Amino acid sequence: MNDRPRGPGALLARLVVPVECPGCRAPDVRWCEACEAPWWEPPLRCESGAPRLSAVEPPLAVWSIAPLDGAAHGAIAAWKDSGRRDLVALLAPAMERAAHALAPALGAAIPAVAVVPCPARAAHTRRRGVDVPTVLARAAAAGLARGGLTAGVRPALVPARGSSRGAGDRGRWRAGPPRATRAAWRDPRPVAALLVDDVLTTGATLARAMQALEGSPLVPIGALVLASAEGPGQGPVVRRA
Repeated sequence: MNDRPRGPGALLARLVVPVECPGCRAPDVRWCEACEAPWWEPPLRCESGAPRLSAVEPPLAVWSIAPLDGAAHGAIAAWKDSGRRDLVALLAPAMERAAHALAPALGAAIPAVAVVPCPARAAHTRRRGVDVPTVLARAAAAGLARGGLTAGVRPALVPARGSSRGAGDRGRWRAGPPRATRAAWRDPRPVAALLVDDVLTTGATLARAMQALEGSPLVPIGALVLASAEGPGQGPVVRRA
């Protein structure tokens, strides 16, 4: 599990561009075993700690892998905002494993799932060099497929005009919901949708995504995130939409 440099080329690269574990700051290692361990935990329900989801109808089940603090928060922040693109090799497989673990519970409700990433603003994607929600959605779709479901990524949402992730929860809420794209109507028949994002804090992003999909054939049956502010705390029970 420990990812230490191998070979003279990797050692030289570490001398030129020092690297450290994003969780505990251990030097000369991309991530240490202790900080990797939480990403191997099964996903658990976490929506009870998200106040913006309390009034959502029908209720949305949300699963997360880790609590949004300590090493987990450090890894996500480093991937998104500190140029640590190599951390995709840690976090994308974690999302795939979580979706694979979730597949039996979701499959009890419906055998086919459209995985819908919550949209990232284009400016943030350019700055980061990666579309974080889309990368996670692809990993989730792969995990569901490995678990026996028919699953594929459906880019059905784009950000609201004038919205800003940097404006905080209140600013994002006032900006209104993202907009549904033509992809939401690709198939006129109702399709179960799993929303995917990197983190869950107040639940504003997921609530707005659900609002944007109202009236479309995509029916959200749950959401999966890497980490949640209150931490995962319930078993993998599916609420039927």
